Amino acid sequence: MASANHDERRFEDPDTLDLHRENAVDHLSFGYGAHQCMGKNIARMELRIFLEEFTRRLPHLQLVPDQTFRYLANTSFRGPESLRVRWDPARNPERRDPVAREPRRSYPVGAPKRVDAARRLRVAAIVEETPEIRRYVFERPDGRPLPAWTPGAHVDVTVGPWDRKYSLCGDPADRSRWEIAVLCDEAGRGGSRAIHEQVGVGDTIRVRGPKNLFRLDESDDEVVLIAGGIGITPILAMADRLKARGAAYRLHYAGRSRATMAFLDRLARDHGDRVVLYPKDEDRRMDLAAIVAAVPATGRIYACGPERLLAALEGLTADLPVGALRLEHFTATGTSLDPSREHGFEVELRDSALTLRVGADRTLLDVLESVGIDVACDCREGLCGSCEVEVVAGEIDHRDKVLSAGERGRGDKMLACCSRARGDKLTLAL
Repeated sequence: MASANHDERRFEDPDTLDLHRENAVDHLSFGYGAHQCMGKNIARMELRIFLEEFTRRLPHLQLVPDQTFRYLANTSFRGPESLRVRWDPARNPERRDPVAREPRRSYPVGAPKRVDAARRLRVAAIVEETPEIRRYVFERPDGRPLPAWTPGAHVDVTVGPWDRKYSLCGDPADRSRWEIAVLCDEAGRGGSRAIHEQVGVGDTIRVRGPKNLFRLDESDDEVVLIAGGIGITPILAMADRLKARGAAYRLHYAGRSRATMAFLDRLARDHGDRVVLYPKDEDRRMDLAAIVAAVPATGRIYACGPERLLAALEGLTADLPVGALRLEHFTATGTSLDPSREHGFEVELRDSALTLRVGADRTLLDVLESVGIDVACDCREGLCGSCEVEVVAGEIDHRDKVLSAGERGRGDKMLACCSRARGDKLTLAL
């Protein structure tokens, strides 16, 4: 359990205690399946009541400095035998406000919600990269370092009712700041426009993450990077890392015009002739077939951009080895539920000895949650990969934007928020 909870393939910066970790609820501490702890919900409630009341009543609590810790001898948990703290009773909130003595009257039951695990960051700077793209620089208000991240990682930014994912594009070695680039999409659903119009320097906003579903394999030595439009953001961080490692790489970057393509100066400065630009208004088009044909047998392609670009790459690489192409989608086209076109199916939960019915008007995730099965979830659009479940039997109708063609071909996992059964039944390891 301790090893799984520190798996660097699932957790960014796994050895750092991060209370705002985006996937902090993805742990095995309450067991799993038929052996999952029956008291998990009361335990969660007790912990939440204690921690929230404790920190509310003693917000000025501090660790006693220069302590020497002795750790418990235990194969599953690592913790000190004792922890000394100090506080000044005169500064307790109830000394100034009697209302502070009143406890909360209700607490939620069940697993914590991912949307609650957000940190508040200050907007340190806003830089106009193009007339439509702004780079936002975030920092912690207390000046402490931010969690580490790896190329391909993203964060979730909340502004009003909008909650949107943006790839980190700064320097992973600089723990003092995070950077994202936001394209104001006038034809979008309003999230990017809200950030452009409502967020200013000095504002404090809620940010979750980082999380990486588009991870650069550190063993790759021959890499082709392909970016379309704002898809340059994760690709840029990958190029920086590949250069630092001394790996062989080429970056192909397409856009409507040079004026609309972000980070051109930085690309020219840091990556020089390894970058090939394709401004559409200069009649330069990316020859994807030629690019794919030139990929070495041991090479790998990483791509992010419009759906049309990614779909073309999937078709051209269908005969390459599994894993040769890795994609990052930033739209969820085709993942939403349309009850008029769906059919219901049964799902057997092997480890929980349950058989459930998924109607045409409900997602698999909805049904699992309705019977108290803990499945992590976030975007509910097939973009983040949080709700991945293991499939034991049955044919899957994949609709997500996360799994590769090879992963889909194996038929052993699916995303519960959008994917369904092709036939009448699925069996899950839940």
